[in-house]
This record gives sequence, structure tokens and C-alpha cells, in this order.
Amino acid sequence: LRQLVGGTKREFLIVSPYFIPGKDGVERLVNLRRRGVRVIILTNSLASTDVAAVHAGYKRYRKELLRAGVELYENKPSGSWKRGFGRFRGLLAGSRGGSSRASLHAKTFTFDRRSIFVGSMNLDPRSVRLNTEIGILVECPELAKGFTDIVLSDLKHNAYHVELDGDELVWISIEDGKTVRHPTEPQTTGWQRFSVGVLSLLPLEGQL
Repeated sequence: LRQLVGGTKREFLIVSPYFIPGKDGVERLVNLRRRGVRVIILTNSLASTDVAAVHAGYKRYRKELLRAGVELYENKPSGSWKRGFGRFRGLLAGSRGGSSRASLHAKTFTFDRRSIFVGSMNLDPRSVRLNTEIGILVECPELAKGFTDIVLSDLKHNAYHVELDGDELVWISIEDGKTVRHPTEPQTTGWQRFSVGVLSLLPLEGQL
């Protein structure tokens, strides 16, 4: 995967429910942006994640990635990922147990719309260093392009677009046909945000 990422020339799409890039991962993604590679990341929002500690590990890297020009999207808990997905639908979303809230399930990466990796591996320290993971790499432009096109076309309906407004994060979504800007993590309580903020201060990243 490192060779594939390093060899990407135009576009790198990351779909990962648990995304904690770490300093090395951020450096790799920033280097891709310096070479003019488009980098798009779709991961869970605080409202849709099923592991708050993972979100705490991820949140500290958002601003640095956005400053580098990485495109960052966070799955809505109401996201259905049903618009034209057909054979790809099962790769993207599942539900949280018996809940109606949608938590992102896919672990899928595409490289220049020519190759696609699907597996059990998240982009987080536990998957990289501790877990035994499995995946399949398919060099099929039709499949890679089809998956990428569908994800990108559906993002505005099922994910928040995270951007920087000055030095503050905003979450942008389309709601009832209108563009809405959220100054805090959408569909969350103050207690959720406070708890994740406290967790982000703890040295837990190597175990996440």
C-alpha cells in the first residue's frame, strides 16, 4: 500500500471508518498534495462513529490536512448511500447494531481511478502495527473509476464537507436543498464534544 500511495500521480481516495493518520501518515498525504495529487478522505463524523476514542485520535489532524489542501468529508449519521450505488452499495455503509443511525463501514482506497483496495484495514495505528488484516487489490480501471465516481457524486448528500474558516473548522452540508454551515460538529451534544476533547489529550493513539 505504501508503494501504491507513493506512486499515485493524480488522485487518492480514502474511505475508512477509523482514520488516524499519525504524523507519518499526514506527512505522506501532505507530500502527495505538494505533488499536485488530489486527496479525498471519507471517514465517520463524531455523530456517526461507534468509537469516540478513535474520533479523538483523528480530530487532532484535521486542520493540518485541510491546510495542505486535502478534501475531508465526514459521514452523516443519517447517510443512506443509496443514490445509484447498485453493486457498490455494500462496500460503503452499515448500521450501528439495532440503531437506525448509519455508521461508515467500508475500508476502501482507490489510486488514480485505476486500482482499488478493499479489505479489513483501517488507516489507524492498530491496523498498521497490531492487527492481522486482510485485503484485496484489484487493478481494474472500470471498477476503481466506477466506485470513485459514485462516492464523489454522493458525498454532498451523505457526508459533511469539513473546511477551514480562518482557523476554525466548519461542517458544510446540503439540507432540504440548501447549503448549511455548522460551526460545531453536527448532530452532537456539548457533552459528546467535551468528552472527545478530553480523550484527545490522553496518550492513547498507539492503541487506537
